[in-house]
Amino acid sequence: MKPKGLRFFLQALVILSPLPFGSMGGIWEPLCFLLFVVFALLALRRGEAPFTFLYQRPARLLALAFFLLVAFQLLPLPLFVLRWISPGVPRVLESVSGSLPAFHSLSLVPGETALALARFLAYALFFFAVLRLEWEKKDIFILLGTAVASGAAQALFGLLKLGQGNKMFFLFFLEDDHAPGFLRGTIYNADHFAFYLELLFPIALGLLFARLHLFDPGENLRERVLNVAQDRAIIPLFLAPVALAAAVYLSGCRAGIAVLGLSVLFFAQMSVYLRVSFSVRRHLRLVFILGTLLAVFVGLQSTLDKFLHGSYIEASRWDYWANALAMFRDFPLFGTGLGSFRYAYFLYGREAGLVAHAHNEYVESLSDLGIVAFIVLFALLAVLVFSLLRMWIARRHPEVKPVVLGILTAVFAASFHSIFDFSLRVPANAFLFLMLLALGLKLATHGRIFADEKE
Repeated sequence: MKPKGLRFFLQALVILSPLPFGSMGGIWEPLCFLLFVVFALLALRRGEAPFTFLYQRPARLLALAFFLLVAFQLLPLPLFVLRWISPGVPRVLESVSGSLPAFHSLSLVPGETALALARFLAYALFFFAVLRLEWEKKDIFILLGTAVASGAAQALFGLLKLGQGNKMFFLFFLEDDHAPGFLRGTIYNADHFAFYLELLFPIALGLLFARLHLFDPGENLRERVLNVAQDRAIIPLFLAPVALAAAVYLSGCRAGIAVLGLSVLFFAQMSVYLRVSFSVRRHLRLVFILGTLLAVFVGLQSTLDKFLHGSYIEASRWDYWANALAMFRDFPLFGTGLGSFRYAYFLYGREAGLVAHAHNEYVESLSDLGIVAFIVLFALLAVLVFSLLRMWIARRHPEVKPVVLGILTAVFAASFHSIFDFSLRVPANAFLFLMLLALGLKLATHGRIFADEKE
């Protein structure tokens, strides 16, 4: 398939992946993964395009190490080895079944770990395929614009549904009584929907700033104002971040509202921090700290009703986190197995219903993976983000600079929100996050060759 056809394919996936339920549950989840894997395979068939980014070699080694560690969780091991490297496994097996097998994997539920490994392989294949495609700057901007337009359309749909009392999920069928007072699009959970919008809000800001040429040193203020006055296409770029921000606020997600304020501050701070003197930086740092505290306060106050009357009292996140950390203490090195949280949690939690996630991406990953794979996974993410940050600092392109900053802000928003939720477990959010990160790396290297770190 030609690059233009692959771009159309990916645009369609960006629009369709939140439909319905963020590709969660039923046939929608495997169908979503299948379509993204098909896209990746078609992209990889075109052959490798020359592409190098900073710290590429360490990133590859860390990715390989992570998948080997997860595969090791599936390897049947003799009982005496399990007692040595993960004594919690035989203890749990004996307490549950009353007997011990001769061999067992490090994962308490190897079937779930194998399924989770397949998901991660699909994510990695998609990320690698986007990196290997020879995208033009125009293609990248179109893909990002499509994602922003999809988010704005979701916000509009959510407003229409909210105006009708959220009685019907798709306006005309499927009764819905979940969180009737909060805005949701086609992603069922309001918190996960807010996360989806949080990823797109800074992208909309980046595209707007790129259109305004605010990072162009060759234009004075008068020229920029004249360009804006003559550019009618800039109107939807102004409206998109407003619509996305309003939708996040109306979603009632307390973390989302706080992250929204933090994202604006992060974007503004990074926009000017490298362009001013040291004395001004000190004042900006103070403004940033005060603004951060204000954003968190507003986010908490605006959703106080949700704290008092929602599920946070009946099944506190603090209990989830404490029990997940207790799981980690019993399985410190290799965890209970990737994807096994919902089953292992029964041994620690006292909640009557099913607790599928810890509502904290870091704590759940720590209990699932153990300290070794946890460090490898987040070191991989840190290397990719640090590479993007360093390349962004080195760039001066007036369009590349603000858009890559928007992607960095989206990564920041996802990292902060993941302390309070598991929105990256929603396939629509996960694929969008990976696409943004991959396109950020591609855009940062557009028209510029970054040598390997050893050079």
